[in-house]
Amino acid sequence: MKKLLPPVAVLLALALASAEPPKKPVKGPPLPEADAKVLEKINAVRKLAGVGPVTIDAAMSKACAGHAAYLLKHFDAMMKAGTSMHTEDPKLEGYTKEGAAAGKASDIHYVEPAEAVDGWMASLYHRIPLLNADLLKVGLGYVKGTANPPWVCCVDVLTGLPSLTEERAKVVMYPADAQKDVPLDFGGERPTPIPDDPDQKGGFPVTATFREIVKVTEATATLKDATGAEVPVWLSTPEKTAQPQGQRNTVALIAQDPLKPATTYTVTVDAKVDGKAWKKVWRFTTKK
Repeated sequence: MKKLLPPVAVLLALALASAEPPKKPVKGPPLPEADAKVLEKINAVRKLAGVGPVTIDAAMSKACAGHAAYLLKHFDAMMKAGTSMHTEDPKLEGYTKEGAAAGKASDIHYVEPAEAVDGWMASLYHRIPLLNADLLKVGLGYVKGTANPPWVCCVDVLTGLPSLTEERAKVVMYPADAQKDVPLDFGGERPTPIPDDPDQKGGFPVTATFREIVKVTEATATLKDATGAEVPVWLSTPEKTAQPQGQRNTVALIAQDPLKPATTYTVTVDAKVDGKAWKKVWRFTTKK
């Protein structure tokens, strides 16, 4: 049985702030090496998905670092009590208003920062906000712990959302069309998008995320291997979700077994978008 990742969750309600069109950012001092690696990895997967890069915001990062430090200090007690890692108790040491807000807006993981991005991308609910076409900036904070947990990493993926703009991508597919070296496995997450599977083993998630301003209905999808054989999948859609929250406007397929290495898969998604028929077919190839 594959070991699950530690409980992680992400704020699943849409939080969009009305704002003036963003101004061209002013270059600041060079990022620390670890921050630069995380940003490079986030922007690399965003580029593959056909969406624009994000920048790191200093104030958001300070709040994330505060929340990460709070989690490290209270990790054992929160785990024992089953407390959400996206919350802070005002009565406890290390609480800040800014850190509490960051926790509600962040993806959280417990591995080395750059590795955390791989974990989020191998999930469903944590991938979705990282690939949001409207996201302009993120906060990044992390602290190194001991054995349990070795790290606490916090990336704010909601505060940097502006008002919706029509020129941005309407549908984000991942893995993207013609993408190569795609991982084989579902990475595990809480809440789980495959609740009926006892060992939580599955394939790398395949997602098509629509913008929140459209209505997606009657979605169906298939995944076929190189021989044309249909792969058994768990399918979740905006209308039929695996969890009551977190799906947002995403059609997701997770193969019921890990994907095969060095194999080209074909994805077909059909849906109605604002009442009109929509169809997309694309292919990707897994790593050797």
